Amino acid sequence: MTKRVILLEEGTAEMKGLMGSIGADLAELKHAGWSVPAGFVVTTECCREFCTRLGHLSGEGEEEIVNAIRHLEQQTGKFFGHSENPLLLAVRTDRDQSSEAAIHPLLSVGLNDVTVEGLARHTGNRLYALQCYLHYLKEYGQLIHGIPSEFFTEISSNVKDGDEAELELIITEFKYLIEAKGRSPFPQDVQLQFNEAVRAVYHSQRVQASRSQNEIMRKPTYFSSEPGAPVLIQTMMHGKCGDSSGTGTIYTRNPLTGEKGIIGQYVSTGNTDQTDHGLERLRDDQSELYTRLLEIGSQLETREGEVQEITFVVDSGALYVVYTQPARLSSTALLRSAVDFVHKGLITREEALLRIQPGHITEVLKHYTDSGREESIGNLPTQIQLGTNDEHAASENNSASPSSSDLQLLLEWANEVKELTILSNADRPQDAITARKLGAEGIGLCRTEHMLLSPERLPFVQKMILADSESERRRGLERLLPMQQSDFEQIFEAMDGYPVTIRLLDSPLHELLPDLGVLEKRREWLQAEEPQKQEDPQSELEELERVIRRVSELHEHNPALGQQSCRLSTVFPEIMDMQLEAIFRAAVKGIRQGWWVRPEIMIPQIGHVHELQVMRDLVDHVADQVLGEERRHCHYRVGAMIVAPRTALTATHIARHADFFTFGTDELTEMTFGYSRHEAEKRFLQRDTDSRIVTNNPFDVLDIEGVGQLIEMAVVQGRIRKPHLKTGICGENVVDLESITFCHRIGLDYVSCLPEQIPYARIAAAQAAIKGQREVTNTQNADISTIA
Repeated sequence: MTKRVILLEEGTAEMKGLMGSIGADLAELKHAGWSVPAGFVVTTECCREFCTRLGHLSGEGEEEIVNAIRHLEQQTGKFFGHSENPLLLAVRTDRDQSSEAAIHPLLSVGLNDVTVEGLARHTGNRLYALQCYLHYLKEYGQLIHGIPSEFFTEISSNVKDGDEAELELIITEFKYLIEAKGRSPFPQDVQLQFNEAVRAVYHSQRVQASRSQNEIMRKPTYFSSEPGAPVLIQTMMHGKCGDSSGTGTIYTRNPLTGEKGIIGQYVSTGNTDQTDHGLERLRDDQSELYTRLLEIGSQLETREGEVQEITFVVDSGALYVVYTQPARLSSTALLRSAVDFVHKGLITREEALLRIQPGHITEVLKHYTDSGREESIGNLPTQIQLGTNDEHAASENNSASPSSSDLQLLLEWANEVKELTILSNADRPQDAITARKLGAEGIGLCRTEHMLLSPERLPFVQKMILADSESERRRGLERLLPMQQSDFEQIFEAMDGYPVTIRLLDSPLHELLPDLGVLEKRREWLQAEEPQKQEDPQSELEELERVIRRVSELHEHNPALGQQSCRLSTVFPEIMDMQLEAIFRAAVKGIRQGWWVRPEIMIPQIGHVHELQVMRDLVDHVADQVLGEERRHCHYRVGAMIVAPRTALTATHIARHADFFTFGTDELTEMTFGYSRHEAEKRFLQRDTDSRIVTNNPFDVLDIEGVGQLIEMAVVQGRIRKPHLKTGICGENVVDLESITFCHRIGLDYVSCLPEQIPYARIAAAQAAIKGQREVTNTQNADISTIA
């Protein structure tokens, strides 16, 4: 028989799948002898009946619910809907409330115009009872009918807390608002209230659980197909009976800093303005009760291996644990507690690593401002001076935060687990230095066009391109050669012992040329200027005419698909000669200074195997000429950058002449989709996302279904030809867990990303390895079970 309702005393830790984690935790506390308000869990299947039957349960389900409520009445001596001694219920989701999309519980279910007077007599505080009713009506209207909170706030903005008559008036206005906006009156029938509460809580968590903020803004009625969690029902504990009563919430560690020790607040009866020091007063006045709180926190933290948030009530000197859940932590606190739990043996290193999200690392690194006093802890730059903000308010007086050392330790654990090598995109020596500090194991993409097209170098490039003869062109390149060589020398020094993948010039020809429109305007000005005002007007005009003619000769009607990348060498082979000479000259100098130089020369945008073959021959020829006797110390590689679908499809042939493959996912995505990134993101990708035509922007998240299939196919084909072929990926859309997991699964050797993405990429690579190993273990266990 299917179990639709489970009493807390019937639950066990092993029933988390049925009861939810919070319900199972409360059940365990109850079994351990701790006082927990009576309650029960409505399972997901039973909740689904509320939704599919428009709030009406089957006979069996309704009977189980009624019996469970009767059980609570027997345990508490209160009765649901009773005018003198009413039983009130708290209805909340059993989903983790530490998430961004947490659903607030609906408290005091069962209050109506009659039972509110019973609550007033029971607590001896009619003002408190009216405040509970007012709060319940507001939450009911928001959750059940989706009425914005602003409507309630507008009505109650001028209410005086101590005026019962005014509270009664606001209660009446709230009920009118619910009837007007919700199109049905607030129900005085407590059973109907209960049914609506369960249905709404279950529905709401399904909406919130899998939606981003943008989705919520665009589609307020969108429902996820993911099943909701069970719904937890508990008797309300008010903490208003007697002087030794109150309510509070504690955390087993500081949720901002992760520092050990209980922190929180406690409000005792009649002292609502003493929240700041209420917990200290509880410790001083009721030390035995405070000690029990410490024991509960320690027990829960030890069992769960997570920082806990515990909501409790003190009723006439008795302690009740109302609710417990994993605490929502700052990034600093999460890292610090995870490391400490590993040291205590509560969780494994792998479990600690799996808790890290991109935002955690970004947030921690963001707090280190550029104060000019920088030290180094392992690979991470650590600032002595901390920036101050809310998250670090508790530790802003410290000279340094432990969060950097915690992150460094987690990164070291990640290095022990991960299988992917994490490289950096770096175009300048300073980028390479930063990348090394952040733990890069080499450079996966050094774009030489960023070096050549800088404002101070572009004029030399243009003069060389526009030269009429090869000798003039080579003289121009002689000016660029030492500049390029110096860049490579500094990068080789920063990456001593690590590979440096250098992509030869990958700019389309039109980006190297002067703007034709600007040149023509200059010509018009010179022709209009009076000859006597010009020192040598004819010679300047003649030179300008020559430049315009040359630019016109080199003009392309479709520059995006014209002379660029490796094909540029057929028009200007001297450029590639110069770049290769600069690379190998820098290598020679580095070797002679004692560095371990590992250049990997990437040929960009190969379309046909013959293009790679020609370029490979050129690289080997220049290397022989420049390296000389140092050739035996410089083990360079030559590889292909794969950004065209045809190249991926013919990877078997490309692998004959390549030592490695690098997949440029940005360009490969453009060519596979047939999109221009700039135009697609500007004009229609957002609309496609709204209409669910494209679920993710493929320039933000790797398109595994299409682009990923091409990459996997090319890797398999390439390694058929060359089993030890090195393969990797670079692009802005590869540093998320799903993409890195894909790279790990298909056996890529490395991922190359921006320097600031390196720390998370290291963590994500470890997470991918951990999950992959667990999948293998689960498969093996399933096979053994099947055989047995």
